[in-house]
Amino acid sequence: METLNNAQVVEFFHIAFLTVLSRRVDPTRYVLKGGANLRYFFGSVRYSEEIDLDMNGIEPWHLEEKVDGALDSGPMKILLRARGLAVEGVSKPKQTKTTCRWKVAIAVPGRSVPVRTKIEFSKRNGEHRYSLEALPGRIVAPYALRSPSIQHYTDGAPTEQKVKALAGRSETQARDVFDLDLLLRRAPIPAGSLNSQLLDDASNRAMELPFAAFRDQVLPFLEPDALELYDTEAAWEQMQSFVAEGLEES
Repeated sequence: METLNNAQVVEFFHIAFLTVLSRRVDPTRYVLKGGANLRYFFGSVRYSEEIDLDMNGIEPWHLEEKVDGALDSGPMKILLRARGLAVEGVSKPKQTKTTCRWKVAIAVPGRSVPVRTKIEFSKRNGEHRYSLEALPGRIVAPYALRSPSIQHYTDGAPTEQKVKALAGRSETQARDVFDLDLLLRRAPIPAGSLNSQLLDDASNRAMELPFAAFRDQVLPFLEPDALELYDTEAAWEQMQSFVAEGLEES
């Protein structure tokens, strides 16, 4: 069986978690967003470092109980054991009325340091552009896992969410620029859907980061076969310019 790199270990864990969670919580009670949504349903070659979802009509205390149970469940242990993995530790640094967060350490055979990821649920903000779908075969087949069904944001919602993330983070993230490069090549932002100041702020921040930030923050999480398409400074600068111009023209 092929050895998984760290990014693939995280993806395997995320899919296993979604599979077990869908048996314990009605999948209509949460919506997938962020990098995992882009990876699973929008063809992104970037593995997501964490999994972000919105709560949809479920109380945080009830969700906390269900997620705790899923992470420590027999089915979760069975799925992880197929790859020699195990949950080594779980912490819950934030559990509030609006945000539920878990940090998970995954033990990997032959590696002295566990692989780490994060699960986060946030209160949904009223966005209704989402649909229920099974994870595509191209995602689950390499891991010999079944396809869990999950609600995920569709249409222009992921683009708008990424623009807000790029403009609003306290520290600019290269992954937001990479993700917007994918999304804006698929479809431009409809005129008037976002305010001009937000678009200007996001455009300016897209140009802030040097290639070193992209190299360190994004390249380790790309599919190996895609690396040669992105591992040059010229490729990064082209992405930055495309995103900045796309935002300015929206």
